[in-house]
Amino acid sequence: MPNGAEVLVATLAAHNVEYVFGVCGDTSVDLYRAFSEQEELTHVLARDERSAAYMADAYARLSDKPGICEGPSGGGATYQLAGVSEANESSVPVVSMNTSIPIRYRDRGVLTELDQKALYDTVTKWNTSVDHAEQVPRLLRQAFRETTTGRPGATHLSFPMNVLNDETDAEVYADENAAEYPPYRPTPEQDRLKAAASLLAESERPVVVAGGGIHASRAWHEVRAFAEQVGLPVGQTLTSAGCIGDSPYSIGVVGENGSRRYANEIVREADTLLLLGTAVESVWTNKWSQPSDGAATVIHADIEPASIGKNYDTEVALPGDLRKTVEALGDLVGDIGPMWDPADLQARHDQWIREFEDAFDADDVPLRPERVVADAASVLEEDAVLVSDPGTPTPYFASLYPFSEPGRHWVVNRAHGELGYAIPGAVGAACACPDQQVVALSGDGSFGIAGTELETYSRLDLPITVVVFNNNAFSWIEAGQQNYSGFSFGVEFSSLDHAAIAEEYGVAGFRVESAEEFEDAFQAAIEVDGPSLVDVPTQPLPSIDNVPVDWLEPEA
Repeated sequence: MPNGAEVLVATLAAHNVEYVFGVCGDTSVDLYRAFSEQEELTHVLARDERSAAYMADAYARLSDKPGICEGPSGGGATYQLAGVSEANESSVPVVSMNTSIPIRYRDRGVLTELDQKALYDTVTKWNTSVDHAEQVPRLLRQAFRETTTGRPGATHLSFPMNVLNDETDAEVYADENAAEYPPYRPTPEQDRLKAAASLLAESERPVVVAGGGIHASRAWHEVRAFAEQVGLPVGQTLTSAGCIGDSPYSIGVVGENGSRRYANEIVREADTLLLLGTAVESVWTNKWSQPSDGAATVIHADIEPASIGKNYDTEVALPGDLRKTVEALGDLVGDIGPMWDPADLQARHDQWIREFEDAFDADDVPLRPERVVADAASVLEEDAVLVSDPGTPTPYFASLYPFSEPGRHWVVNRAHGELGYAIPGAVGAACACPDQQVVALSGDGSFGIAGTELETYSRLDLPITVVVFNNNAFSWIEAGQQNYSGFSFGVEFSSLDHAAIAEEYGVAGFRVESAEEFEDAFQAAIEVDGPSLVDVPTQPLPSIDNVPVDWLEPEA
């Protein structure tokens, strides 16, 4: 008769899980024995539990499956927490698991004991402790249902050691509807859709803002087709940058971070805003000033009804799946466009991009980030995947990189903005997108947190290229300090040769000494048969003019 650990792994396999990202520990011996005795799924050993959670997060964002991560008790559970919280707040379906001390030792002060359920209650969509072996498959199925249905999010299960060791005859099967996401596609009521279509038809300057929900619904092509049918400019949030590719109606990112000035102007000109899959948070709205509440009529479509009307008075609520909603709206509005002149949108774009042309070719050393973006774009294929840390790389690539294909080619952790996401996240990306180029965009501050995962790259021979923006500082924070209060403290650190460090891990390292060298070095790194890293000296944010980040300006 199988034990709980074997049933756990069999249930994962029944849900067509391909990868489990995790770290071993004393409480996980039975679980790892079960992993070792099967061939249906691949266990990816990370170098710490936070990295494992980031790997699962990025894998889920780029595939149509939940990401799976695991770790041991005690510190394993606390380390893993950061990544699980990021996934949950970013509406990413992740099933996280931790093994734990035997039930009979609870409340006796045994090593690594903590209340995992209480720890994870505030950072997950659903969370439980599995206290009997016969509960393993049922509660794991529940975790898959909870993580994929409605607004996706993170779930967590705690497995005491004795439960994994106990034998059970519990039936193993999958909830096939929850093995991928979204499992269900509810459509808003017809009267709501008709009201939204009428508002759009009556509007003079309607504008779309598409958020991260476009990814959860896999609605990239449908939103692009709708925008081109009606002639609507589509602004994107930081997490949805590039989602409709090079459509003439894509105006790029709006808001505080990584935005385009003309895109913000277009949002302020709107008399009607069609919000698609966005929580209407502080970043893309410039702290709810763009637009101010009441400045435009709002139509809000979202899978999570509680998000609708949360921060803006909303005229029409469209709770439902984004793809189904947009398809239905397209059928109702018919051929009423174009509402905006695409030539006007292109002219605004051209005028804005000219501000950066000199920086794209600048020979400055340290390099301007704009030069890095331009040269990277000239090397990478159209379907390349960029995984970014939330610091220096993010505003430049989100704003300036020329995404051409609809879909998700840009991944950044913006719910909590933890440093150290890109390098481990790229592991999940490579597993989800084995036939695409994967690039991790890391600040040097982030490298100091997650650089040990280069050993994972080398051990698994992953074809990932890391670009390290090397400016010897937590440059984002330094810019904020100087901008707000005119000081700089606790943000600078020693310069490192990251290429030499990469070589020690068995990763091909390239160190750039001049602006002219970067494109060739990046091309060579991309062509490496295995992992590679390019160390690029870049200017710190406080020294750069025209930074595409509004929050660096002090509030009035």
